[in-house]
Amino acid sequence: MNDYYNDEEIEILRDGGKKLAWIMNELEKYLEIGIKVESIEKKTRELIQEVGATSGTIGYTPRGAPFPFPSAVCTSIDNGIAHGISKDNKRKLKSGDVVSLDVVIKYKGLFVDTCRTYGIGDLSQEDRELIATARETTDKAIEAAIIGNTTDDIGKASENTAREFGFDTIKELGGHGVGRKVHDEPFIPNAPNLGVEVRNIKEGMVLAIEPIVTAGDWRMKEGEDGYLYLTEDESKTAQFEETVLITKDGPEILTKI
Repeated sequence: MNDYYNDEEIEILRDGGKKLAWIMNELEKYLEIGIKVESIEKKTRELIQEVGATSGTIGYTPRGAPFPFPSAVCTSIDNGIAHGISKDNKRKLKSGDVVSLDVVIKYKGLFVDTCRTYGIGDLSQEDRELIATARETTDKAIEAAIIGNTTDDIGKASENTAREFGFDTIKELGGHGVGRKVHDEPFIPNAPNLGVEVRNIKEGMVLAIEPIVTAGDWRMKEGEDGYLYLTEDESKTAQFEETVLITKDGPEILTKI
């Protein structure tokens, strides 16, 4: 469990969060029509090295995964929900793509985690609304991450916000503790009443809050590579994720400049 961090560790997490936010800003500038996903992977590795960190995902094997993850960035496009492998991926970005980039870095022994969704070229009105709703959903989820609330309160805020704008959240994935591990307790659901363990939000927790918003049905299936998840109905998804420190004054977003 990662409920408590000392002052030195918190400062490391703050510094690492700022470095990761800078990486994501640089990646946004890099994206353009025609670029290959494997080029995004190369650029991500260069940026991680530039800030003096290492990848938190290369060689990491989540529970149940068929082999160690080979990429520094998870690139998930359109109906790709999460965990898309970028290494040696020849797919080219095209106008209208909705692209989610998820990056974890390890800085001075501690992990920070974030995801951003970007629109490529000309987007439909629905896709623009999907991305905007995903941002709003994450913001509302973070607002619910206060002492005295529970992990289910975060899930409720996520689902309610997405549905308010005519979308929904993916139920089978969620956020998690982060810091000393890439994935730590507690699990942060993207909807309430899912039957998962409900935990109280406590001061000192560091949480990766990451609701995933879908334009269609929330059910998902596994892709052929053993990592990528896809929507069953091929609807598009968008996601924003922040690493958040729980303080007595409220949630502090670490992954921003």
